[in-house]
Amino acid sequence: MKYALFIGITTAFMLGSCSSGEKKIISVEKKVVYKKLDPVHANRKLAVEVSGMSCEHACGGSIRMALKETGAVDRVSYDFKSGRKTNTAYITFDKSKISADKIVSIIETINDKQFTTGKVSSTDLEGTSQSESPASTETKETKTSKINVEISETSWEIPNVFKFFAHLID
Repeated sequence: MKYALFIGITTAFMLGSCSSGEKKIISVEKKVVYKKLDPVHANRKLAVEVSGMSCEHACGGSIRMALKETGAVDRVSYDFKSGRKTNTAYITFDKSKISADKIVSIIETINDKQFTTGKVSSTDLEGTSQSESPASTETKETKTSKINVEISETSWEIPNVFKFFAHLID
């Protein structure tokens, strides 16, 4: 019985002997690269009925991001009402860089084909010039920020088990 108690207490001390030591602070650098996009000279406005949107922020945001990545879309806005089956997306774009059919096909492929399109109408924007945009000058900005992260260092210490057991046996 003494040996079982001895082994149990020894095991408990060995498992519990992990102590956290000093905390170290390390610095992590995070670089964010912003690519300046060429300005889009919108000369056409497209109104597309979109089904499958549950909210303007997430669903509308995913449509907006996918269309903006083309570099030919200037603005995407919505006539969104919660609970309505079909909502309307208004897209202003440069017709020399992308077609209305391409915009509709991009919308229909987003989020594993979550959205379906209905009626599509397109109009010219008034007061826009039909000239080509100037040659692009691509620039990159880099921002560096430092983040301090605390990491606690773990060390193992074996307690003086002999003194403890000597006290129990006496």
